Amino acid sequence: MILSTCFSVAVLQASLQYAMGINMVNQDFFHEIAMTKHPIGTTDKEVQPLPTPDIWFSKEDCRQHKISWEKEKTFEDQCEKFTRDLEAMRKQYRPYMKNYLPLAETGTESIQLREFEFRYREKGEVFTERDDVNKVWEKVTVPDYRGPALEDGKWSGYYRCSYRDTWSEGLIQNKKRAVLYFQCVDYIAEIYLNGNYVGSHEGFFAPFSFDVTDYMQEENELVILCKNDVPILGVGPVLDGDKIYAATGPGWDDPNVGWHHCPAGAGVFGNVALEIRPEVYLEDIFVRPDIDNDLVEVRLGVLNYTDEVKTDYNLDLDLLPRNYEGRKIGDFHTTIPYVGPGKNEYRYFIPVSDYRLWEPDTPWLYGARANLRKGSVSVSGRSQNFGLKKFVSDETSVPKGKFYLNNHPIVLRGANEMGHLQQCVMKGDFDQLVDDILIARMCNMNYYRITQRPVQEEIYDYFDMLGMMHQCDFPLFGFLRRPQFAEAVKQVQEMEHLVRKHVSAVLVTFINEPMCIRRTEDPDDKYSRRYEAKGHRHLLRDELEAFFAAARKAVYVENPDRVIKNVEGDYDGPTAEGMPDFHCYTMWYTNHGEPIGRLLKGYLPPVKEGWMIGCGEYGAEGLDHEEVMRSFYPKEWLETQPDGSWYPDKIVRAQTYSVQGDWYEEQNNIADWVRESQIHQAKATKLLTDAYRRRGDIINHTAIHLLIDAWPSGWMKTLVDCRRQPKRAYFTYQESLQPLRVNLYTGRSNAYLDEQVDVEAWLLNDTGKDSVLTIRAEVFAGHDTDPFAAYEMEDTALAANAICAGKIPLRFEEMPGFNGAHAEVQIKAAILNEEGNVLNTETLFLQVYKRKIHTEKVRTIGDEAILLCTKLGLTPIETEDQTTLGQSDATGNDILIISDFSSDSVSEAESHAKAGGRSILLMPEKKVTLNIGEKEVSTKGCGELFFAAAKKEFQDYPISMVYNKEKGYIDATASFTVQTELPGEALIYTYDKQGAGKNQGAKPHLPFVKKCPLGAGEILLISLARSGRIGCNPGLDELFRNLILKGER
Repeated sequence: MILSTCFSVAVLQASLQYAMGINMVNQDFFHEIAMTKHPIGTTDKEVQPLPTPDIWFSKEDCRQHKISWEKEKTFEDQCEKFTRDLEAMRKQYRPYMKNYLPLAETGTESIQLREFEFRYREKGEVFTERDDVNKVWEKVTVPDYRGPALEDGKWSGYYRCSYRDTWSEGLIQNKKRAVLYFQCVDYIAEIYLNGNYVGSHEGFFAPFSFDVTDYMQEENELVILCKNDVPILGVGPVLDGDKIYAATGPGWDDPNVGWHHCPAGAGVFGNVALEIRPEVYLEDIFVRPDIDNDLVEVRLGVLNYTDEVKTDYNLDLDLLPRNYEGRKIGDFHTTIPYVGPGKNEYRYFIPVSDYRLWEPDTPWLYGARANLRKGSVSVSGRSQNFGLKKFVSDETSVPKGKFYLNNHPIVLRGANEMGHLQQCVMKGDFDQLVDDILIARMCNMNYYRITQRPVQEEIYDYFDMLGMMHQCDFPLFGFLRRPQFAEAVKQVQEMEHLVRKHVSAVLVTFINEPMCIRRTEDPDDKYSRRYEAKGHRHLLRDELEAFFAAARKAVYVENPDRVIKNVEGDYDGPTAEGMPDFHCYTMWYTNHGEPIGRLLKGYLPPVKEGWMIGCGEYGAEGLDHEEVMRSFYPKEWLETQPDGSWYPDKIVRAQTYSVQGDWYEEQNNIADWVRESQIHQAKATKLLTDAYRRRGDIINHTAIHLLIDAWPSGWMKTLVDCRRQPKRAYFTYQESLQPLRVNLYTGRSNAYLDEQVDVEAWLLNDTGKDSVLTIRAEVFAGHDTDPFAAYEMEDTALAANAICAGKIPLRFEEMPGFNGAHAEVQIKAAILNEEGNVLNTETLFLQVYKRKIHTEKVRTIGDEAILLCTKLGLTPIETEDQTTLGQSDATGNDILIISDFSSDSVSEAESHAKAGGRSILLMPEKKVTLNIGEKEVSTKGCGELFFAAAKKEFQDYPISMVYNKEKGYIDATASFTVQTELPGEALIYTYDKQGAGKNQGAKPHLPFVKKCPLGAGEILLISLARSGRIGCNPGLDELFRNLILKGER
């Protein structure tokens, strides 16, 4: 019976894994999500590249108007500058954090409750058993956030606190009320005071409070029953819950679960206070600016804690400078005839004058100071910070959705945030909170995407003061449970109510990466299978659109001016209303969204037509610095193999071990892994950021994933680790986000000496105004200080846009001192303003090769074999014409290349090798199976890969990110591996990802080129991609010549 039950569970899980289309074996969950494609029948369309103009730079005298090029800084130099720049930023923004507002009389007293005891509630335990003397409690200080999570995420626990009452006597006579205030409790909070149930709240981010006047005693016991649940996104193929939570939180100090801060912990992670409030209480103020009409609307929330209508109040409202000394910019005085029981909201329109607009570089703030009085007696007072700005998405533009800040076009450039800011607030470390925001400002960011959750209000306060715009995400990921529809709409309204008063808030979203639950014509595809597995649990896409419509109405009630983006990273688009957004990790999750070559050329993933677009996530993982590993990582994570080698396979939830093989060579020690992972992260950061900036015509906001880590190995796509040490990619991102810059693009990384390479010169302008600029490019041989060619052009960089100014017709005949097979060329470009000052520079590197003269003759079978030899400068001799072969073969080798795989051709290749010759099989770029001897040889698809690893003697060949002349952009190095049991050696290869989940060190190699001894000779099996690539990639050409003629370099 036990065996039968176990078997049933195993079968159920396996069938559900199949039904959901999820391979849970050796598969990173977020990698699986990233591989989700747009469903069949979508109306989204791939965005085509902008046509580049046929405008050519004029060649100039390279001896005149030379630029003084700065020496490139080392990583160590950049880190030292980072420290100096941060101190300068602190000084720059310190004035904006000052508070010149006079102290306001609030009529409120507050006592913070921080010292609690905690224990988990046992299964089946009821509330009346909470004080069982046999139960063990631990002392905790709130904020407190904890696990367990994942499969054990459905739990509850008690927080209890005792305090002495010194206020309750005479409260009602003095028209006061005792109120318990909770900043945020995750996830469901049931509140009990002295054994009395006071109330409950669902949702982890919104403040809430309860009037407890009637329950107060001299000695008081507050109990918070905190209930957690499995999030709606779910855990594994089966388990999901009702918790409205996406995939990010503040995390907790547990290397296996809590450091990653995606698992859904819970706790009292905000402040708790006992407040003595007036019975008629000013609860909140929202100032809604209208800068076009020099007007503000003030919405005033007033709570009446009694059951009676209260009458005859007066309101005084002053609008005063907060972070500079000056006169008030407006005031208002009125009577309030009555205040009804419960919540009331009053709205007033007030003219303003002599004000300063809030801008990221000059975040001027004001205070709305309100006083509610009865006659001459003040009843309740409140002061609320605000700024004056206008942020809109213009839905009359073509395309729709151009962003404007204070009536000037703007592009949002930023990063995702997952936990580090929240941890600063929980620890009370506001100096670090300031630094974290300034580190973003130093990086030329102007907005944070607060990823997948609203956060504590202190974070928004500092965003306001430091000029950091932000996007607030509602905490849904993938799905919404049907029973939680109404609860989700309620929480959306709470979210907007929380952020609406903050001038830094510019965007809200409702869900991250929704996944298709939909029947398609194919019952076996991923979407149909997910429908069968999850359609009974979650909203379908049409129902999700109904949620978006309801959520938009909820936001409108709170703030009619809010810019809304329904979806972050829409894997099931298009959304019916508003702008689209995509996520694209194509240099990490290979080919995600759009293959890298097409992306660099200007293509974008399929999205809704007619709109500006956002890219809310992109990036690649870079491992923590070694000192962070050695300071914090569990020792078992750092254990080496018996041979002394180390691999990142034991770092929990790290993706480097499984993904790295698509992009760079496997390493065998910590230092090399750290260096190479961070180099790739920096390369991906630059290429992707530049590609998105070149599409400034249609992309209006981008956010890298992520900026700063909250924990060691928390989410190592961050550009700065948990000790606030930048990785290489931080400086790359900083340079790529320079608001006004020049960018050079070509799909070529190497060229022949007699070729012309056309290099596109782009003006990237994220500022709000046009700029007339001169672009000057100088070309250098190697590290020469004198250029051998120069080019120049003048053009206008359009505000919040990008243009290709023209093409530099690069030729190399005049290149001095060309000795040897190849040499490096540097193309340095600068933009100068009308006064001749250099504003920005960029350098592009190319390898230039001499064409070699070859006399070798090679036997061939098949058209591709003949064409390959011709393009490589070799002389193909078809098998029918062998009379001269051997007599004039310059190499003395007997070589046969075949691309025809008829049985006769394969037999001839086999016989040729057995007789002592070298047979080279150009495996077709498709699935094929053949037999050599008694062994099967086949090709197996591996997806389009843009990198190939190689044995040491082949590592110098530039065979990654190769150019396809027929397509006009960078294309895959290979799409198929060679599969065979023939003994031999993999010369060029990729890594077996199926071995990545086994924690066994070095991964097996899957060959693209395999050399197999056969009889007296050998067979070389080659599956490297060749179409459109041979003849225009000198490094690839040289590799093929050496494989054909020598088999090694």
